[in-house]
Amino acid sequence: MTDNSIAPITFEEFRRLVAQELQVEEEQVVAEASFVQDLRADSVRLVELLLHLEEEGISIPLEEAWNVETVGDAYRLYAEHTAGHGGAGSLPAAS
Repeated sequence: MTDNSIAPITFEEFRRLVAQELQVEEEQVVAEASFVQDLRADSVRLVELLLHLEEEGISIPLEEAWNVETVGDAYRLYAEHTAGHGGAGSLPAAS
């Protein structure tokens, strides 16, 4: 039997993907950054982001995604969802 699972990604990898998809500087994509207020992502861009993350093997449950406000919220949701499948990294400590 073949294991087709994808290794969980770190927060750094997650933020790099978010920055690329939203076309913002990676330095702007911090755990506390609001998708709407700080990264200027409207609902269409957020859906596109979710679809792109899904293509990369990063699953965030859609029914819970609507409660996500910050990059940290999104990564925590991903990490919690992935925990049952081998786990994911943790958020960096706030400075």
